Amino acid sequence: MKLFKYIWIIILFYFVCSARTCVEDEDAAAVREEQYIKEMKDSIKHVFMSDSLSGDLLRSFEMTAEKKLIELADYLKIAADTTLDQKFRQQALEMAEDLIIPEKVVLNAWFMAYPGKKLVYSDFSTSQLHSEGFSQWAKPEQIILNIPLTRETDSLYKGSLSFCQKWFSFIDTQNPVNISEPLTIDFYLIKTMKSFGGQQLKVWSVGFGSIKQGNK
Repeated sequence: MKLFKYIWIIILFYFVCSARTCVEDEDAAAVREEQYIKEMKDSIKHVFMSDSLSGDLLRSFEMTAEKKLIELADYLKIAADTTLDQKFRQQALEMAEDLIIPEKVVLNAWFMAYPGKKLVYSDFSTSQLHSEGFSQWAKPEQIILNIPLTRETDSLYKGSLSFCQKWFSFIDTQNPVNISEPLTIDFYLIKTMKSFGGQQLKVWSVGFGSIKQGNK
């Protein structure tokens, strides 16, 4: 009987100690996770909120601009496709417009090399794109950094990319209908207010400006 009581006390002691260790491990993990999140936030703030940008950071934003040019083309492709849901197309159009700096560009310049006869370039509007759709879409290729980012003000850098557009029909996505002459698009690195959860933070973001023919 005494042996049974002794074994029971040992088992009970083991569970109590295990529970304490478990709690301590969970507390330690929570502290580590909190510290990791803080370091990650500090790292993000360093990249996106820093007043001065190093050469490496500027190169990163230049590469971001190249990726966002492809995103812009993808959003406009979705917006032009009348087989898709209207709400989905509208959302894609809004996301495309979010990549544009309104006072720097008119979105119709993207369609200057549009091969379809129904587009009157000077009369183009985003409402036309959404309501009527287009039968072709553009894929940017040969994207090259034309002018590196150069500081213009404390909160604005400017650069440019050169590229060509391959225009495809929605019916035939393999053979291009038209290939544009070289185009140049200005891009800007600008510090603006953005919402992050319940916070308003002033961060660096990439936006596009005017599109011109030629690569100068």
